[in-house]
Amino acid sequence: MERTLGIDVSFWQDNNSTPQQIDWRKAKTAGAVFAFIKASQATFTDSDFDYNWQEAKAASILRGAYHFYDYRISPKTQADHVIKLLKGDPGELPPVLDLEQHPNWPLPPRDTLLSAIKTFLETLEKAVGRKPLFYTNPSMIYYTLKPVPSWLSAHPLWIAHYGVPQPTMINPWTTWTFWQWTNKGDGLAFGMESKELDMNWFNGSEVELRAWAGVEPGPPPPLSLEEKVARLWAAHPELH
Repeated sequence: MERTLGIDVSFWQDNNSTPQQIDWRKAKTAGAVFAFIKASQATFTDSDFDYNWQEAKAASILRGAYHFYDYRISPKTQADHVIKLLKGDPGELPPVLDLEQHPNWPLPPRDTLLSAIKTFLETLEKAVGRKPLFYTNPSMIYYTLKPVPSWLSAHPLWIAHYGVPQPTMINPWTTWTFWQWTNKGDGLAFGMESKELDMNWFNGSEVELRAWAGVEPGPPPPLSLEEKVARLWAAHPELH
């Protein structure tokens, strides 16, 4: 199965002691077709979101905004904050609810957590007109959310699972849409100021990614020297 490379970033990829920020054109040249960009956490906006959102678009990288969910705060308040941030530019990829277990926040009971997640996702989906992605890891699914209700498994899954040839799938999900396969990517090679970077796959080709996202096909890749020569010879048989 073909895969398409992408990254995800937040203010952690930018060194605030220097004037420069992420070099998004370098990220594109290094092979990043898409990027998930942190928009917010709780009711706070990521300090680099506006810059990253605009510059990734300028570099022709497909964008998705993600929200790090705080289960201590009203889900509707958090969703409304994300909606306000996107300001009519929701990105080429669906927005994302990032659900992780924070070491300093005790998890609420399963039913309470699921009710809050549902409110957040429904509020966001109504505003942007597309089903948000759900980001989490196998442990959160297995130990906290299982059995997963059908309304949640209807959301495309972005799963984090490192050091394995394939991520572990837990019913009712049978496949992943995006896979965060390492947090040890070469940040400098992709234009980051951080040495390490989260790396992701889309489960399909770039053509399939664009079709899935509902965006126009990208420009064709530049021709190699061999392809240029072959086309020249084909167009001018008198040169043979």
